[in-house]
Amino acid sequence: MIANLMRCTCYRTDPPALVSFLTESETLSRFQESIATEVKTLADRALVKHLKRMSTLASTAQAHGFEALARVDLAGADELLTDVFAVATWHRWNLPAEDLGEQELPVDDLPRGLLAADAGTESAQLWMLDGTTVALSRSRQAGNDADVPDC
Repeated sequence: MIANLMRCTCYRTDPPALVSFLTESETLSRFQESIATEVKTLADRALVKHLKRMSTLASTAQAHGFEALARVDLAGADELLTDVFAVATWHRWNLPAEDLGEQELPVDDLPRGLLAADAGTESAQLWMLDGTTVALSRSRQAGNDADVPDC
């Protein structure tokens, strides 16, 4: 079987410190501001729907705490972490992660997300390579507008 290689940017980090940073109220507010700006420029309705869902999850995490969100929606909470990390690295926010550069990596058998529960396909993907290294891919599957109700 041929391994699925994915172009990823790798980062060295302390996963608990990274999760703490990504779930801070200030970080989540900044993330929501970025989403609000981006949504205005998008034509891909599936991506707009996804971003609105991420904004709702961020609001839930801010209102009730990230741990409470993760208890009721672990996959959604992990997908939110991935999206916040992707936005933070894209905008070069100061975060607890060192950029190690890009690599082509076999990702088929790796756990997805910082909580190993992310199953989202609408945005970036994140894998834990080892206890201190994560790999981020910004490629995503294009949505099918026919399957997306009007927002």
